[in-house]
Amino acid sequence: MNNIGDNFQQQTKYNKDKMPGKPLDWASKPELYKNYPDCPTIQLPDITPPSDATLYDVLKNRESVRDYHNKPISKEILSYFLWASTGISRKEGGYEFRTAPSAGALYPIETYLVVNNVEEINPGVYHYNIQKHCLELLKEGDYAVETAKAA
Repeated sequence: MNNIGDNFQQQTKYNKDKMPGKPLDWASKPELYKNYPDCPTIQLPDITPPSDATLYDVLKNRESVRDYHNKPISKEILSYFLWASTGISRKEGGYEFRTAPSAGALYPIETYLVVNNVEEINPGVYHYNIQKHCLELLKEGDYAVETAKAA
C-alpha cells in the first residue's frame, strides 16, 4: 500500500505501443476544440488577475460561504475564472497547454455555464470557447431555478 498511487499511475498511463485492440487512428481524431459557430458570441476581456493578493493570501483567507448576495460579478472576473479553470496558459512546440493538466494533453473537458448575474452578459446557457476565449450563447433566459433544482 505504500506506493499505491505510483503503481496505479504506472499501470494505467497511456502507452501508444501497448494499447489493446487496433492502433489509434490519429487521422480521424476529433477536433481539439469544440465550438458552436452558429451561436452568438461574447468576447471576454483579456486576462488580468482579480487583485494583488498573493496565492498565500487567497488560500489563507478562503472560506465556504452559503450567504450569497445579489451583486453581479464583473465580466472581467468571469473571464479570469474561465481562463484559470481551463484556459490556454502557453503555446509551445505547436501545442496549446491549458491551466489544468491533462494526460497526454488531450483535454477532454468542455466548460458550460449558466449565467444569471454577470455585468454586461444576458442570462442564459453558454459554452466557453477556449481557443477564442469567448462565450457562445446556447440558450438565452433565466435558468437559476432549474439549475438550483438540478444541483
